[in-house]
Amino acid sequence: MQHQVNTTRQNLFFEHLTPGIGVGFPVPKDWLPITTFPLLIVVGMTGVGKSTIIKALAEEGLDFTLLPNRRALTERLIIAPMLKMQEKLMQPYCRIKRLAYTRLYREYFPGGMGHILASLHINPQQVNSMLVFDSLRGENEVCYADKALKNAKFVMLTAPSIVRLERLLKRHDPFDRISNQELEENRQIIPEALTNFASLGVPEASAYFTPKEEQEILELVSKQVVTGVELREKLKIFLEESQNYDSVPTKQILEAMDTSDRSLIIDTIASPQESAKVIISRLYKSVNIKTNK
Repeated sequence: MQHQVNTTRQNLFFEHLTPGIGVGFPVPKDWLPITTFPLLIVVGMTGVGKSTIIKALAEEGLDFTLLPNRRALTERLIIAPMLKMQEKLMQPYCRIKRLAYTRLYREYFPGGMGHILASLHINPQQVNSMLVFDSLRGENEVCYADKALKNAKFVMLTAPSIVRLERLLKRHDPFDRISNQELEENRQIIPEALTNFASLGVPEASAYFTPKEEQEILELVSKQVVTGVELREKLKIFLEESQNYDSVPTKQILEAMDTSDRSLIIDTIASPQESAKVIISRLYKSVNIKTNK
């Protein structure tokens, strides 16, 4: 067990992640902890529109440096050390198995990705003073970041479950893949008549949708918008992530933050541009916005 702890502890050797951003020790001269910088943290699950909103913030004139994203930090600072030290661990080319690695990391560092984010160091000569991170998820990560990053502001992006699933189905991202074992399970015969998610082998998914929404989603298969295998695969990813990161207590933490100009919750059904304008006007009233239109 001690051996596993060593695979997940903070990097002892300084590692440059991207120009001007790194983690570990010893910290290069003149680099500063991320705690000294203004930081916007986007909170949200897959399919809420994080990348779209961040792009819209730049288009609306918010001048910032985008930190290495959650995927990159997970691979370099959680999964890679584990694979290096534990050869028997399975390769993380599966979104479902990646969640097992992040759960293991939380066993030793309850702050999860929030812990990693707070450990970054920045070279102020290479980045803008304003930083943006593309996502924290779950109660533990947001709670840790709230306490450790006093200069951070938070915007939680939300969307109805059916919208998130539809976006997941449409985006065709190679990242949204599952392991060979899962694929073999997905090749099992799917009934011609899909009456509910249980007939796809994912009965737990029904808890996240109304009966009407469930039928609308199943109709995507009968209309040949997606195959039954594709739908089952994406439902499994949706379900595993939803179970791993409960959005309800996460939202409650943000709602309870002590100042109204430190956190914001936005439903991304609105246009990205309108959402970006709300974020800037509510959280960054005193920040000079570039005119780049």
